[in-house]
Amino acid sequence: MKRIFVFGAVLLLLVGCSRGKSTADWLEKLHSQDSAVRLHAANALGERKAEAQAVVPALSEALKDRDAFVRREAAHSLGRIGPEAKQAVPALLAATQDRQPKVRQAAAQALKQIDPDGAGKTGAR
Repeated sequence: MKRIFVFGAVLLLLVGCSRGKSTADWLEKLHSQDSAVRLHAANALGERKAEAQAVVPALSEALKDRDAFVRREAAHSLGRIGPEAKQAVPALLAATQDRQPKVRQAAAQALKQIDPDGAGKTGAR
C-alpha cells in the first residue's frame, strides 16, 4: 500500500514538470538509474504522439524495465499514442505475458487502443 501511495505522489508531483522539456530530454530520462524518473519519463512520452517515430521504440524497450510501474506506464503511454504506435504491437504482445498482472492488463488495453480489431485476434481482452 505504501508503494502505491509513493507512486501516486511522485506521479502527481511530476505531472506539471513535463512542460518545457524536449522529447530528447524525456528519452534520456527513460534510462535514468532512478525508477521514479523513468516512470515520469514514460508518462511524459505518452503525450508526444506527434513524435511517435522516436518515442514508440523507446517505450517499447521500457516494457522490459526492471520496475513494474515503469513497464505498466510504458504500456499506458503506448496506448495513449494509439494507432501511431503500431510498431509496438510485438513488444506489447510479449508484455501480455508479464509476471505482474497490472502490466499484463495495461498491455492488453494498449493493444486495444492501438488496433481494436487486431487486439481481439491476439487474445487481448
